[in-house]
Amino acid sequence: MNNLKRIILLALIIPISVKAKCSNQELTRYKTLASNVNNYYEYNEESNKFNITAYNVSNELRIINKNDNSSYSTNDKFGEINIGNLNPGDTITLGVYPQNNNCKDYRVYTIYVNLPYYNKYYKEDICTNNNNQLCSKWVNTSSFSREEFVQKVKQESSGQQQEIKEPEEEMKKYGFFDFIADFYIPILLVIIVGGSVAIYFLDKKRKFDF
Repeated sequence: MNNLKRIILLALIIPISVKAKCSNQELTRYKTLASNVNNYYEYNEESNKFNITAYNVSNELRIINKNDNSSYSTNDKFGEINIGNLNPGDTITLGVYPQNNNCKDYRVYTIYVNLPYYNKYYKEDICTNNNNQLCSKWVNTSSFSREEFVQKVKQESSGQQQEIKEPEEEMKKYGFFDFIADFYIPILLVIIVGGSVAIYFLDKKRKFDF
């Protein structure tokens, strides 16, 4: 009996934590907030790194960079979050989660950002007024050394500038039968029309003669 009293007493003294469930209504509200989040990225040529700015981020949400599990949030009702030190060519996955403890483990939105490759050779002299794709600012040239890049652009540019000689149109020699074969329909029409007119006038002449 004494043991039972002790168990009841311990149960009253030690608080039992019960995890509340995240309701569907709460999740729907967080998903709506998360759907308003937008982003843009900027490139820093000095550091050769990208920075992503997520904006319209509610202070009820947090963003986790799934590439390195770093977490970001804002104190403003709708603020901005900056995620920096990102490499060109990377695909960044950003998960949006509620701050609410009951719902914090639910990913309510996902943002994918494909960062372009940066062409460090696009300012080379050979690229001045050159429309070659390799001279674009955002193209992957990481596998080229400077010398290889210049040589590749020269090769492709010279290939594009080669004149394509169009074959000269062969003069067609017409014989009598070739002429008839090509123009027999107009000739036939002329003969029919001319014959009809001649018959008409001959017939009319005969009537006057009688």
